[in-house]
Formats: sequence, structure tokens, C-alpha cells
Amino acid sequence: MCTPGPCDDVAGIIRDRRRSRPPAAPFAVLATALALAAPGFADESAALAERVARAQKAVERVRGVPFRAPVASALLPASRLPEVLGRKLVEDLPVPFETYAASLASVGLIDPSPGLLSRLTRLYTRQVVGFYDPAEKRFFVVPERSSDVEGPTGELLEQLLLAHELTHALQDQRLDLDRRMKGLRDSTDALLALQAFLEGEATILMTDVLLASLPEEAREAIGGDPVGQVLDGLGNPESVEGAEGVPDFFVKELVFPYASGTEFVRRKKREGGWPAVDALYDRLPATTREILHHGAENGGRRLLAPADLPAKANAPAGSGATWTDTLGEWVLRTLLERAGAGEEAADVAASWRDDRILFFAPKGRPAGQGVGFLWRIRTARAEDALRIAALLETLYALRPSSVRPVVATHGDVVEVSRGLSGRARPRRPVSPG
Repeated sequence: MCTPGPCDDVAGIIRDRRRSRPPAAPFAVLATALALAAPGFADESAALAERVARAQKAVERVRGVPFRAPVASALLPASRLPEVLGRKLVEDLPVPFETYAASLASVGLIDPSPGLLSRLTRLYTRQVVGFYDPAEKRFFVVPERSSDVEGPTGELLEQLLLAHELTHALQDQRLDLDRRMKGLRDSTDALLALQAFLEGEATILMTDVLLASLPEEAREAIGGDPVGQVLDGLGNPESVEGAEGVPDFFVKELVFPYASGTEFVRRKKREGGWPAVDALYDRLPATTREILHHGAENGGRRLLAPADLPAKANAPAGSGATWTDTLGEWVLRTLLERAGAGEEAADVAASWRDDRILFFAPKGRPAGQGVGFLWRIRTARAEDALRIAALLETLYALRPSSVRPVVATHGDVVEVSRGLSGRARPRRPVSPG
């Protein structure tokens, strides 16, 4: 029989998954941190390796996919975390961090925020207990972050951490994640979609591994929908601890792969079990639209015409192109929320079909100063473009005219530009319709 204490502990662990934290989702880092007490890790690397090896077998057994090689593991002192995470926050960015942050501010996703990198580094450093690094093909544990919790609760928490991170190791062996993610540096949209799949599978499998290890009485104490309990916690960005001083955009982007990704993978698994999830490996989701809308992967994408794609030649005289990106539906939705669209933001953003943005900056200025952009968004219909344009004009209305983006529509395409010296084409009269 499962005594009331341990059963309650198990149910509480599932409910408290709302404290999970990925340390660098906005920056293409798959070093997933779980803000869990991780007791039981021995101080010696050999003991850790034994625990990881046992956890590998559990993941293989539940997932039905063998590891191609053992997963290396190592202890990472807490004193090194700021250095390691600070480096990972910036190493895969297409431009220096100052330019990256200034680009987001120019579009309107964040307000200018001096000292942002140090605050992000501090936030993630506070959260990390363990992570899998696809660049080094190694699972790291921070021994100082281990709790003094003992007994069944500690063992279950350890299972959660190991199963989640070893799922990332298994994904890496199947997909070569470091190479694949570096190849998506010019598409925030595709990168977020991939991360959503990866985190969703890891969360579902972590839960399945835990349930498989429990007696029936403990599973009954958890209830019939443990993943739903996880999603209830993950769906609220306000529950992210330690996010004070960090722009909401980064907090929401941090949560998205976990909340929406878990729902996406759960839906696939319900439709066809793990074979249905395996089928995604042959066609990974490439847009956040696919994550957000059931069946979107089966069609509906309408790419911008080649003539509408912003090019380096569009940068004004005296400026140079810095980077290009595809922001995607989820980023557009977040921007429209910032414009005050409320619940309407999701409905309006759902008309997204493609976009491309070019950032540029005056030559000779320090990184992050004077960033301009040309952004074109293709929508499902011309009336959708008008609705998006109206909301974006509201967002930019309070800016001084010298830095206020110009919003235009051309059929089903929205054009937003800043720093083009009036070169944007006249837009049609905006009517939200």
C-alpha cells in the first residue's frame, strides 16, 4: 500500500512542475534548467554517471527508442554558472547582444533596458540545477544546488530531472541538435517551433517515466491527467520566479516551448501514441503556427513573393544590414498583445502566413545604436493585413516621429519600417473592419 505521505508527495511534485525553468530559450540554448530540488546526487562524478546510466535505461524502456551511446555527465560548480550561462546566452546570436536587444526594442517587443544581459544571466543562474548541453554532448549537474530533501520525494525529484534532460540527450542523438539549431539562426519562428517540440516531448516523457516507476496507489493519487496539471502551471508566465526586471517578452518566450510544446506533443501522442511522435522526426515543425494550431502542418502556409523579401539593398545609404529573421505567428501575437489587443491578439495573429524582417544600423556607430528595420508580413487576407496594421499603429503612436515606425498595407502584406527616410510606400487607409 502507498501511505498517504508519499502519495501526497508525488501529487505535489506533479503540481509543482509550474516551477520548471528553461534558462535560455530566447537565445537558442537547449540547456534546460529545472528549478527542482535534486537531492541524492553524490559528490563524486562516478556516482553521478551510475545514476545517469540507470536513468537512461528507464527512458529507453518507456520511450521505446534506444540510446546510440551512453550519455556523458559531469559536475559543474555553482561558481562557474554565471560564466557558462552568460557565454551561452550570446554565443549563438546572429549579432552582438546589444544589437540584438536594440533590434527587439526597435520593433516594439521590449523597451530599451540597460543592463539586460546581466539580469538575464542572473535570472538563469538562480534557476539551474542541471542541464544537457548538445554542444558538448554532456549532462551537467550543479551539486551545490542539491537539496537536503531525503527519502521518496528526493528520489522522485531526481527521476524528473534525469528523465527530462536525458530525453534531450536522446533527441540530440537522433537530430544532431547543435548543428540543427545553429542552422536556424535566421528564423526565430523555426527555432521556437523546434524548441517547443523538444521541450514538449521531454515533459511528456518525463511524466511517463515517473508514472511507470510508481505503484498504482501513487498513480491514483496524482489523478487521471498529470500532464494537464503540468500545463496548468506552465501556462502562467507570472509564475516564473526571479523574473523581476526582465522584459515580459523574454519571460513569455521562455515559457512558450514548455506550455505550447507540451500541449502539441500531448495531442500527437493521444492521436497515435509514441509512433505518432516519432513521425514528427521525419518532418519537424517549422513554424510556431504549427505548434499553435492543430492541422496547420498540413498546409496553409503562403510565402512572401520573392520581390517582397527584404534584401540588403533595402538598407538606407550610410547603413549596413546587420541580420535578417523570420519572427513568426507567436512573436507577432506577443507584439499585438503589447499593442493592447488583449484576447483579440491570438485571433488576429492567426492570419499570419509568412514574414521576413531586415535589421540595419548606421555604419560607424557602436553596436545597438540607431537600429532600423524593414518588416513584411504576409497574411491570409487583405482585411487581416488592415487589422494588424491598425493595431501596430496604436503601438507606435506614442513614439516621437523621428523613431516612429511607418505602417503600410499592400493587399495581404503588411509593411512596417523604421529608418527608411520615408521610402515606405503609402499605405491604404487603415480600417480594423
